[in-house]
Amino acid sequence: MSDLPAYDPNAYDPGPWDSDHEPRTEAKRHLSLAPPAGAVRTAANVETPVLLVGAERSGTTLLRLMLDSHPEISFGEEFEYAVSHIDEDGSFPSIEDFAKEMEIDRIFQQSGFEIDPDLDYRALICGFLEKRVARKDAAVVGATIHFDYLKALHIWPEATFIHLLRDPRDVARSAVNMGWAGNVWFGLDKWIEGDNAFRKLQERVAPEQILPVHFADLMADHEEVLETICEFVGVDYTSEMMSYAATTDYDVPDPTKAKSWRDDMSSLDIKLVETRLGDRLTNTGFEPSGLSTIPENSLTSRVMPSALKMHSRAGRIQNRVNRYGTKLTAEEMVARLTGNESNHRRALKKINEIDGTHLRKSWSDAAANRSSR
Repeated sequence: MSDLPAYDPNAYDPGPWDSDHEPRTEAKRHLSLAPPAGAVRTAANVETPVLLVGAERSGTTLLRLMLDSHPEISFGEEFEYAVSHIDEDGSFPSIEDFAKEMEIDRIFQQSGFEIDPDLDYRALICGFLEKRVARKDAAVVGATIHFDYLKALHIWPEATFIHLLRDPRDVARSAVNMGWAGNVWFGLDKWIEGDNAFRKLQERVAPEQILPVHFADLMADHEEVLETICEFVGVDYTSEMMSYAATTDYDVPDPTKAKSWRDDMSSLDIKLVETRLGDRLTNTGFEPSGLSTIPENSLTSRVMPSALKMHSRAGRIQNRVNRYGTKLTAEEMVARLTGNESNHRRALKKINEIDGTHLRKSWSDAAANRSSR
């Protein structure tokens, strides 16, 4: 298992680059793979689903495929659309407004779900999970959420959570490769957003509702980690959880993927990531590279964020031009900046179509057949 140091939230310091989060004051909890007591479940219940949470590019798709390959688990794809339209105060959107948003949500459009206008919002969302249970006659049902974890509690206050944590240097590098950022400084945004969301979640739910998992552990000894996860959700481990590799584009776990930043990142990029994170890197259980970070009060530190922002924005625009073409990229930007909703929605639908052609096959043939029913 991982030899990473334990995560001490009481020692958290947001550092000089990202100070929008207050340190926790509750008792210290460690990131370990010991299953919490009292988490055994005997049948699928859409009121208490298992939610896989973690930053995008953290390996959540791979773990979701493993979970859904279990004969007693029905685990859905990204489910952010279920929570992202809930207000901070817990107010649900109207079904009419939700339906309108789902017209341009690529993940929802691929789900095969339909919106029943006669249901209230909570019943509608739980109904989506009920459909997943029925497709597989599952004992456990769940889905993936990459952000807004707290909002999920407005629908499922007794949900349990599997938190997947990956090295932020790998996440930042992967985000740049995806074209989501033009450099690793801003490639960290997804990881920081996920870390902030998880800290807030920890303050609101009981410790036994969360099982933390390190991506490095999943890569190094997937069987032991999956056994722990299965115990947490109340089923027995089976080697069938690895059957996804035969029907998707995802391979079996590779331990070298856990710390690929060591070989694939330049020294400058490593310094940028570790400078922005500050003590957050070690406080979330990851060892620094040993390279020197950029001094907080130096001239470089004062001009660097603005320069990197301009660089990242230019890189993102170029990536969008490369994928969508100059015309569609310009149409989307102009419509968004001018507030032309109809033109913006039309551009987003075209973008969704193109994005769909670039997706890796991340759903087994059996799951695809269930989704078409």
